Amino acid sequence: MGKTTVEQQANKYLVVNKLIVPEAINERELKGIAAGLSGSLLPVTAEKTKKGLVLRCYVEGMMTLQSYFSGIVSKKMFLGTMARIAAVAKECEKNLLNVSNLMLNWETIFLDPRTKEVKCIYWPIVNNQNASVVPDFFNDITFRVVFNKHEDNGYVTSYLQYFRSHSPFSINGFEKLLFELLGKTVDNKGYLPSGSTGSVGEGPRESGRIGYGTGAGKTGNAASEKARPSSIAYNPFGNQYDFSKKLKACPQCGANSMEDAKFCSACGAPLEGLAGRLKAAAEIKEPFAAVPSETEHFSGTTVLGVEDIGGTTVLEADVYEEPRFPYLVREKTQEEISVDKPAFRIGKERSFCDYFVSSNNAISRSHADIITKGGRYYIVDNNSTNKTYVDGRVIPVMKEIEIFSGTKLRLANEDFTFYI
Repeated sequence: MGKTTVEQQANKYLVVNKLIVPEAINERELKGIAAGLSGSLLPVTAEKTKKGLVLRCYVEGMMTLQSYFSGIVSKKMFLGTMARIAAVAKECEKNLLNVSNLMLNWETIFLDPRTKEVKCIYWPIVNNQNASVVPDFFNDITFRVVFNKHEDNGYVTSYLQYFRSHSPFSINGFEKLLFELLGKTVDNKGYLPSGSTGSVGEGPRESGRIGYGTGAGKTGNAASEKARPSSIAYNPFGNQYDFSKKLKACPQCGANSMEDAKFCSACGAPLEGLAGRLKAAAEIKEPFAAVPSETEHFSGTTVLGVEDIGGTTVLEADVYEEPRFPYLVREKTQEEISVDKPAFRIGKERSFCDYFVSSNNAISRSHADIITKGGRYYIVDNNSTNKTYVDGRVIPVMKEIEIFSGTKLRLANEDFTFYI
């Protein structure tokens, strides 16, 4: 893509992409995004100016991934967000969109502050001169965040190891890893990762995967077309499938699947359904008019296999639905304090406060409040005697000061760290 700029004013963003030769707008994709083909993609408008074609995306009421990761990042916060971004990429695949056109940059990936739902910008262009490399983004993001030192960070090693041991990259396999690191049980028999025509543990030998910038090509090996069930990783069909049936090629990756299969066994792309409905819609001159997404969403989490396709199961639809509250860590005692009220008061008067600070006479009776409002967090000093500090700076009395995950708080001489 050409020159991309980001302008910010308060909580409003304008992202502009000025196309360069030989880039051109893909009208089909532009109309599809405008019609809501994917609920995870932000609306994009196109304009022809004297200097060429320009794409614009307006974003309001959301925060960037950079802002969300500006403080200390917990395991659940990091892996949950990566799973949501992976779900966006996977939805693009299922809707036959070029995943490398996603703008994977932590300054232009946006989250809803309240639900943490992720939305991305997709540039509907062809001949992209600066295409995104999906595995590079997921790998590099680990070097931009500060992980919570109070947690066991062994999961980061497992996360990074995936990119060294799995080539070419598989978005389905990567998503499966994220669920496992989150402690969610994945039924291998009901989960078919991309490129699953090789045996377990033979990542580099797996065929039919989509190579995200790795140069992976289509597979035409006659032996792979006759693969037995035992050679298929996480085979959802068991022994019930008749492998004497005819094969058909996937329009997306070229891998072969059974003639009555609805989705490609290699990349997960739909073999029928969406493409047929798009064709039917075009015939009645209503492109994208009534084409629902093949994927349903629950609180920002993609649910796999909602349609009954003979073995595909729902992967932990409630992963992100459990109640989550921010918390404080009292540095002196390492106590974790759950901030579970919209207005959470801290002080030394037990009867007036939600958290009683013991053994410290420097703290005022009702020293400070932590306010939760619209998915954002603030601290207010209640005219305390010995002041309240945010990251080492004293804050004004009775004024809401926004805080983020990893913000250092000091009430008089008592230190806390705030986490989301």
